[in-house]
Amino acid sequence: MQFSLAELWSAMGPLAKGVVLVLAGMSLLSFTVAVEKWLSLQRAAKESARFLTAWREALTQKGYTTAAELAEQHPHSHVAHVIASGTRVLQNTVDPTTRFAAYDRTVRRIVLATRATFRKGLGLVATVGSTAPFVGLFGTVVGIVSAFQRMAVTGQGGLGTVSAGIAEALVTTAFGIFVAIPAVWLFNYLTQQINALTTEMECAAEELAVIVLGESTAVETRPLHATKK
Repeated sequence: MQFSLAELWSAMGPLAKGVVLVLAGMSLLSFTVAVEKWLSLQRAAKESARFLTAWREALTQKGYTTAAELAEQHPHSHVAHVIASGTRVLQNTVDPTTRFAAYDRTVRRIVLATRATFRKGLGLVATVGSTAPFVGLFGTVVGIVSAFQRMAVTGQGGLGTVSAGIAEALVTTAFGIFVAIPAVWLFNYLTQQINALTTEMECAAEELAVIVLGESTAVETRPLHATKK
């Protein structure tokens, strides 16, 4: 006995249909969240690339103090945010003994907050990837129970009697795996992208610290050279 998808759907019981609908909803929800997250990460990466180019050009002309102005032109750039905040701390902190400690705390706080913002919603994708096979397994159990019920009603155990229930069980199992695999792939891919973007923030913040430290060292050594002359 052969079943088309429409025939198989009509032969399914209410519980099996519910399982399929739940899996379809989980798949749609995880895919929507993943696409929205991917678009936001791509936008942040592109704006950060433009900001870094403009910021490094401005460093050679006006110094590091122009970061806040450039950051306003790139509101979706995670790097612009950390550089602007770090620059303000370096400008407003006069005491050299606490200047870089305050800068380090500010950068760490912003990086952690940005990582949490980037990861918002990924828990749902991970949940779909880890639970979809078990939802499909529940459909498998329902299909097997349906097959045994048909055997009990008809009093026969032939393949034609149980084929619908077995097909129902296998379809829900396959659908659960089909939903889980893309969700796991998307979660791993987005996690790698987030790690790369937060690492970019840390590298840019380190670059700013090195630049400011170099300027501070140069200012401190000038009177010594002048005294020797």
